[in-house]
Parts: sequence; C-alpha cells; structure tokens
Amino acid sequence: MKNIIFLASIFLLSLKSYATSELYSNSEEVKEILNNNVYEPNYFSMILGLIFVVFLIYVTGYIYQKLTKVKLSDTLDCCAQVISTTQLGQGRNLHVIKIMDDYCLIGSTQNSITFLKDVDVKDNMIKQELKR
Repeated sequence: MKNIIFLASIFLLSLKSYATSELYSNSEEVKEILNNNVYEPNYFSMILGLIFVVFLIYVTGYIYQKLTKVKLSDTLDCCAQVISTTQLGQGRNLHVIKIMDDYCLIGSTQNSITFLKDVDVKDNMIKQELKR
C-alpha cells in the first residue's frame, strides 16, 4: 500500500512539473520574467545574517543568565552559617550549622543531607570548640 502511494505521488509530481514546463516553454515573456526574478543571496547578506543570529544567541544567553542567577550564599548569610565541618570519608561530612541562635548537627553525602540533632551550647566543651 505504501509503495502504491509513493509511486502515485511521484507520478503526480512529475506530471505537474511536465505540465508547467510545457506551459512556460511556449511563452518567451514568462521565461524572461522568471529569469529576472531569481533571488540569489550574496555573501554580504549571508554573513550579516550569520552575525545577527550569533548576536541573538549571545543576547538570549545573557538574559537567561541574569534571570536565573540566584546566589544561595547571599540569601543564607543572614540566618545560616557553617561553624565547623568534619570529613568522615570520601564524600561524607558532618557539619555544625548555626541557624539564627540554634546550632544543628547535619550529615551530608553526595546524594543527601540529613538532620542529625540539635546541639546544646550549654556544654563547656562545645562552647570552647565553637570559639576556635
């Protein structure tokens, strides 16, 4: 079925091109009009178009960068601060974080961050460690 449709479309296209060539071949005036109206872009317009497209790409990238630029450190500096970090192994860390006036112990890996416990600052040993 696909072959029949394919062959029919080729036949119709070739019939159409034959008919148009016969129609225009008899008229010298139509041949002259068709030959004069052929548009061929020159190198200057092609290079100018290429420069315009590259310019649009850079402008789009610049706008995208400005719209999506969010600094996490700027937003968290006022209320969160990393006090201490201890590496347990490759890609595994313990962090003591101060959030407002509370201290938290957080475990982090390459795939997740886990809240472990609130740290009580009343202990003298922890106070001394935090002062360092």
